[in-house]
Amino acid sequence: MLETLTPSPQPADSWAAFVQEIEAELESHRNQAFSGAPEQAFAAVKVARQPWSRKRVMEWLSFQTYYEYQAILFISKWLQSTPEKDAMVLLCHQIEDEANHFNWLNQHLEQMGTSLSEWTPLPEMVDWVETFYGSLPDTISRLAAHNLAGESGACRSFDSIVPFLPEDLQKTMRRIMPDEQFHLKLGRFILSKYCITEEQKAQARHYALEVAELETRAIAAFNRKLATLDG
Repeated sequence: MLETLTPSPQPADSWAAFVQEIEAELESHRNQAFSGAPEQAFAAVKVARQPWSRKRVMEWLSFQTYYEYQAILFISKWLQSTPEKDAMVLLCHQIEDEANHFNWLNQHLEQMGTSLSEWTPLPEMVDWVETFYGSLPDTISRLAAHNLAGESGACRSFDSIVPFLPEDLQKTMRRIMPDEQFHLKLGRFILSKYCITEEQKAQARHYALEVAELETRAIAAFNRKLATLDG
C-alpha cells in the first residue's frame, strides 16, 4: 500500500540513517528492558512458554482492542493539524486499518462473552496510549512516537505472542500484522522526508525513546497483573 501512495518508494534498508539509528536504539532498549523474557514482552516469565489461559487471553485481547480503539481517536485528532498532505493521506489509510483491527478484535471479545466496557486499562497504559499519544504536538513527534516506536513494538510483541493465542485469534492477528508493518513503513517514510535539520532529527529521537520508556512501564505493570491472573 505504501508504494502506491508515495512517489518514490524506498526499500527498507534505505530509510534515512538517523531513522535506522533510532530503530536500533529502540531495539537495544527493549532487549535490555525485557532481558528476562526477550521474546515475550507481555508474558510473565514463568508461563512464557506455556499455552495461555482463558483469563490471560481475555486480558491481552482487552488491552489490544483498547489500543486499537484509542488509535482511531488520537490519529483522528492528529488529522486536524497535519499540514503535510502526503502524511495526512497516509494517516487516513491508517485510521481505516485501526478501525478494522478494532472491529475484528472486539468481535473476539464478544465471542468470549465480555466487552471492552467491562475492562479498565492500567494507569500506565492510559499514560502511554491516551495521554502521551493524544498530546503530541506535530507530525514529526507523532510519527516518531507512534509509527516508528509504537508500531515497531507492536510488530515485535505480535511475533512472539501469536503462537500462544487460540487458533481463530491467531488468524485475525496474522491478518493484522501486515498492516502494522505498513504503519511502521509510513513512519520511516515521513520521518526520512521531513526531518531535515539536526533539531528535527533530535526531536524524532526524543519522542521515540519516550515511548520506549512509557511502553516499558506499561508492560511491567501488565506483567504484574498477568501474574495475579495466573495465580
